[in-house]
Amino acid sequence: MGFLTEMKIDIHAHTKKCKSGDAPTREISPEDFCETILSTEVRIIAITNHNVFDLDQYKEIETRLGTDAQAWPGIELDTLEDVSRGHLLVVVSPTVAGEFSEAVEELTKDSTPDGFAATIEEVLKAFDVFNPLYVAHYKHKMPSLSDDALEKLETTTGHPSCVIKEVTNSISAGIYVSHGHASVYGSDVHDWATYEELSHELPDLRLPVDSFEHFCLLLKKDPTTINTVLDRKTSETLELCPFDDGSTLRIKAFNDINVVFGPKGTGKTCILKAIAKHYSENGIDASVYESASDRLNEIFDTKGKDLTINLDDYHINYCTTEIEALRDASEVGVTSLSKYVAYFDAKSTNRNAKKILLKDIEPEEEGSAKREFTEFNKATETTAAFLEFLADDPSVNKELSEEERADVKRILSELLERLNKREWSTFSGWKEICLLNSAIEAFRKEVERKTGTPAKPTTTGFRGYAMNRLKIEINATEIVKSVDTVIPMQSEHVGDLGSNKGGLEFRTELQFQSGEITDGALSSLTSVKKGVQKKFITRVRKILAHAYADDLFQWIAELNEIEDVEDVKTVYELLLFKRYFALDGNPYSPSSGEASMVMLQRELGTDKEVYILDEPERSLGNEYINDVIVPLIKERARAGKKVFIATHDANIAVRTLPYSSVYRCPGKGGYRTYIGNPFLSNLVNLDDASDQLDWKTISMKTLEGGEEAFGERGQIYGNN
Repeated sequence: MGFLTEMKIDIHAHTKKCKSGDAPTREISPEDFCETILSTEVRIIAITNHNVFDLDQYKEIETRLGTDAQAWPGIELDTLEDVSRGHLLVVVSPTVAGEFSEAVEELTKDSTPDGFAATIEEVLKAFDVFNPLYVAHYKHKMPSLSDDALEKLETTTGHPSCVIKEVTNSISAGIYVSHGHASVYGSDVHDWATYEELSHELPDLRLPVDSFEHFCLLLKKDPTTINTVLDRKTSETLELCPFDDGSTLRIKAFNDINVVFGPKGTGKTCILKAIAKHYSENGIDASVYESASDRLNEIFDTKGKDLTINLDDYHINYCTTEIEALRDASEVGVTSLSKYVAYFDAKSTNRNAKKILLKDIEPEEEGSAKREFTEFNKATETTAAFLEFLADDPSVNKELSEEERADVKRILSELLERLNKREWSTFSGWKEICLLNSAIEAFRKEVERKTGTPAKPTTTGFRGYAMNRLKIEINATEIVKSVDTVIPMQSEHVGDLGSNKGGLEFRTELQFQSGEITDGALSSLTSVKKGVQKKFITRVRKILAHAYADDLFQWIAELNEIEDVEDVKTVYELLLFKRYFALDGNPYSPSSGEASMVMLQRELGTDKEVYILDEPERSLGNEYINDVIVPLIKERARAGKKVFIATHDANIAVRTLPYSSVYRCPGKGGYRTYIGNPFLSNLVNLDDASDQLDWKTISMKTLEGGEEAFGERGQIYGNN
């Protein structure tokens, strides 16, 4: 089986309804069994039916799983010892499955699954030769083996290190020592339809297990086996200078969980800072996280100092041109009727006036020439942009051969050249008309001045008047359309406040000042004052409503009279916002402890290579540490990240089962530093290898909640 950084184990699974009290939903075919197991993270599973071992079924399962998972043969036996009934699992190596099957048949041949019961002595006589695992129901795992029966089993078997307690819940199988015995938690599955969900709660194996025999060696805490496994884990040796005396500290750091613990004032924070410095100097983002509950609002920027938004993402027009045009708008008058009367009634006394007819020449219409130029201009820009796209886009280059690319480029280049020529010709044609009309207008005015004869009016002015009003309406409509657009609320999951409260969100609400918003909790996103925003959009709405009224330009004048109106260059300056924390959809102010919760979750939720946490348990309750923080730390470790933690809390230092533990304590002439791990359960003095401490004993003595962390306590280990 291939090396996995972490796997789940299920030491107690049923595949058959054997006893009358067994649920029918325990029945599962080998095919469905394998499909179910491989859909989970379970990679070791023991098949332990009640008083029965089906060798044929086991072999089919083993064949179907192949190298993707390990299936271990086993059985769940009813035991009877001094009138005390209990259940005992016996699990053996796959290499002796056949012999194990024969031993089961011999032991149970005179009984039915419902009526069978064996003494501890009978169980040992039948199975101890196979070097098995004995997994006893214990305490609240009913029916449990009595303490006397458990003691008899441990003192009589030839393999006492392989006696394990099965409790209602446990951490990392076979490594953790609880009340003097290794403990484990199996699914004891009753309904295979629920197995995938149930498997999430199964224990992780912090050390990878290659086989049944390997597992047994790990249970015995065999140093060679454990060190071999640890050597397979990615690690590096750090040379640090954390203390003022300049001494060098060499520690082995794993791409996993590394814990620093010890009494207060022994330099744990100094070690973390030295680790952060080491990685920073090597170009890796690393800094020491310290609880900062008082900086929650600053870190989440509730005041919006760095808050920005791109209106293009919401298809909202900034209206830069529209606002400028609206503010610069002025009335365009119609031609007075008196000018026509003067033209037709005038009798020229200047004989040259009748000869100089320039004053009566009609101007050329410019609109069609301008439209033609605009069309060619757009076509030229689009073609040029498409040529650039073809040259840079890898997908196009993959689809076209070199010859095809050359043909396309040639055709488009020729087209672009022709469009350029037409663009310039239409531009010059348009400007010729503009120049001619300007000349006609100048001549008309000069002739009129010289001769005293009014020129014939060139237009009634109604079109210009109407177009001006129409443009004002269009610009005002576009501005109002933008500010009436609803911007979706932005919501970010901040963290979990525990099972009693649920998830905390951080919300950002953005909306434009509509002219009617009076919510005091909303602030201006820019430096433009809220009063200016409100007056501005109110005037724009008035302008839109009076676009064809006589008082239109009075409202435009009032728009321009607003103090600091020049600061409103786009609708962006009309944005309001509020940012706040929310729980169950309602605004919520996290307490200091809750702020610590979400800050730590935010730190662990950030994707980076190195996490350095200084006493992350501050202001946090044990339940929250167990249910939220420890799983997050483990998740980072499973992702191959380096996690360094200085802690006084046993739930972190013990429950995470760190690959490396650094213990600091006072000693003669200064401080001592010990390195070790829970798998070997030792701590070795860096300066004197003969000076060794017991990891479990030191943890229980030094860490807060140490003794409880090793027992079955409440929600941690399942004494419910």
